[in-house]
Amino acid sequence: MIRNTALLIGCVIVASAAVAEAQSTEYRAVESPYQEDFEFQVNSDLQPMVEVAGVRWARFGVHVKGDRDIEGDKNIPVTVELGFVNTNSNSVKVLVIALFEDVNGNPLERVECSRVSANNDRLKESIQKFKISGAVLNATRRVYLFCEVE
Repeated sequence: MIRNTALLIGCVIVASAAVAEAQSTEYRAVESPYQEDFEFQVNSDLQPMVEVAGVRWARFGVHVKGDRDIEGDKNIPVTVELGFVNTNSNSVKVLVIALFEDVNGNPLERVECSRVSANNDRLKESIQKFKISGAVLNATRRVYLFCEVE
């Protein structure tokens, strides 16, 4: 019981710190739809640090589920992880599309995420599941991100 309570308190502290960081960090204001290219590898996170139509995009990540090896000849389960803080007074929906690219910027795979509903002034995290070819995951060195606030 004490261990569960301590774990719950720890989770609340971490979540509060994430919201505070997302609200206090400098974001670059951009138009909706937002589009930009980043260096990126699977099993990592990046922080776009942009505010799209009042929605602060704090996190984008792609992670292989579990401790799986990435085998080039198989489809591998992955999660696409998103984090937003909506500074608008109304709820909005956020659409994210990621284009995985090789080291030269050649397209490898397009992943369209389900729309994420974001309420005001709360960190909204979304974890979405996909299966992507291991060859694509191994070759990905860049990601082209598209984000539209509706």
